[in-house]
Amino acid sequence: MKKIIQILPSLDNSGGGVERGSLDVAKKLAEDGYDSYLMSSGGDMSEKFKHKGVKNIYLPLKKKSIFSILKLRSDFLKIISELKPDLVHIRSRWPANCFNGILKKLKIPIVTTYHGTYSGNKNYFKRNYNRAMVDGDKVIAISDFISKEIIKFFPKEKKKIVVINRGIDTNYFDPQSINETRKLNAISSLGIHESPHIILLPGRLTRWKGHLVAIKSAKIIKNLRPDLNFVFLIVGSHQNRESYKNILYKQVKRNGLESNIIFTGSMIDMPAIYTLADIVLSTSIEPEAFGRVSCEASSMTKPVIASNLGASKDIILNNKTGWLVNPNDEKDLAEKILEVLELSQEKKDLVGSNARTRVKQNFNINSMLDKTLNLYEELLQKK
Repeated sequence: MKKIIQILPSLDNSGGGVERGSLDVAKKLAEDGYDSYLMSSGGDMSEKFKHKGVKNIYLPLKKKSIFSILKLRSDFLKIISELKPDLVHIRSRWPANCFNGILKKLKIPIVTTYHGTYSGNKNYFKRNYNRAMVDGDKVIAISDFISKEIIKFFPKEKKKIVVINRGIDTNYFDPQSINETRKLNAISSLGIHESPHIILLPGRLTRWKGHLVAIKSAKIIKNLRPDLNFVFLIVGSHQNRESYKNILYKQVKRNGLESNIIFTGSMIDMPAIYTLADIVLSTSIEPEAFGRVSCEASSMTKPVIASNLGASKDIILNNKTGWLVNPNDEKDLAEKILEVLELSQEKKDLVGSNARTRVKQNFNINSMLDKTLNLYEELLQKK
């Protein structure tokens, strides 16, 4: 049985695409007869697919310290020498910098996934740190946008790049799968009354996601349309970013938007939450590496308004599968929200149908998994 280890910092539920993608691949490997391992600092999702045969290896990778690197390498070498994996897939810069050299000496094939834009490439030291993510045998770029970013800063590694779009489960994110009970439970959990227009902004509370832009746009909408009954649902964990959360709360209070903006924290049944929305927003002020919110909402046939940058442009075709607005432009966002709210249901349904079709064709999870395992097999055969 071929052994494959995926390495990432942690498996916390509050994480994003790195954690979800690793778990999906780990499950697929186990189902297809591979010996599937996840190496991380652990977390509340680390046992999620234990019943499927996915095994976990604990290594304290969440803490980055130059003083811990020798101990990490020593422990890693012991684990690798005992397990003798056939291939290792590294999904983060810190473990790539710690372990690439060991794996190369042992002649174990390395796949890396370039999950983000990785700032600092203009700085010599930071660029060398980032370079570890293109130092494997193959580099997975999670979108066309990320592929272009890699080529921009590491042009010599172009031949290593394999574009494998991130994918979502379009059966899970399917409006037809949401029954009335799930809808009622979602409404009840949010405490919403009087049937307002619901503008949904999912995503963890971090500054680059553009929550302040959304709040400012809500103020503009309230000034332009004082008669409009609307609420912005901001769904996502603040991940211990207390200062940023407090900034958002103060901004809401300062603008008198307490009745128009609700912070829900993390929600478990996101497909049901999506069904409640009139519009879904992706207000990022920095480029999305993939654009999971746009993808999930599109799969749910919801009208999506996204910032016109990064990989969101790969998912949202303006006026066809959603709408693109200038990033960090609350006026443009507010005007687009009002415009979409006024559209006929027929137009919204057409855009939603186009959006789901595009996601099923280009961003579905089965395609992502098949392409990833095919890449593993290509390297294993060469070995």
